[in-house]
Amino acid sequence: MAPSHLFVCFSSKDDAVAREVVQSLEADGLKCWISLRDVLPGQNYQEAIVQAIESASGIVFVFSEHSNKSMEIKKELSLGGSANIPVFPLRLSPIAPSGALRYELAIRQWIDIFPHRPHALAKLARTIKHTLEGGAPDDGDASLYRPPAAKAETAAAAKAPNKRLAGAPRAPIVAPGSEQFETIRTLLARHIGPIAKVLVEKAAREARTPDEFCEQLAKHVAAPGDRSSFLRAVRGQLSA
Repeated sequence: MAPSHLFVCFSSKDDAVAREVVQSLEADGLKCWISLRDVLPGQNYQEAIVQAIESASGIVFVFSEHSNKSMEIKKELSLGGSANIPVFPLRLSPIAPSGALRYELAIRQWIDIFPHRPHALAKLARTIKHTLEGGAPDDGDASLYRPPAAKAETAAAAKAPNKRLAGAPRAPIVAPGSEQFETIRTLLARHIGPIAKVLVEKAAREARTPDEFCEQLAKHVAAPGDRSSFLRAVRGQLSA
């Protein structure tokens, strides 16, 4: 799959709007990949999602109260983030992200689909083209939205000392490809499928402590009982 499409990330409860977004973007010359159309019969759904994200030039995130609560959406955005794929959030209603999504979207600019839908979709297409062509985003539009906390968080990050750059690079909690890594990947894959490998790599690289590593992975396990068992198993691996 050539890296020329936009991956459309959306909740199944917003499929009508997602279809409209795809129709509008493709009419503007931007090829899209959307699961409800592009996963082929008999194809492994999760593997198709992973491949489509990894080969995407950008992610269009249809943000709503439904996608705000979706664990699958969080996994898809996390996978895109680990591959440094630009995300273009399109907000369907005046709500703010919560939990992991608040972290993922903290410094991104949003486009509101309301109050003028055609204008917002045209703005989305222009923003994507400007970004992918290396131009500066057009910030002069009233529909562009940045979460209130984003500017403060960005400023604080700029003032904070970069500890990672100040010293030697931090070694990952577990080494990719090691027996320990593969065991943990298998444990997580039982709950979320092939995307587990990317999430374990990301957590191993970003976590500062073994406990933080375990917690980052456990948040992807939905059922509380399964999450507790998973945490025990991973902690056992790290202490072995």
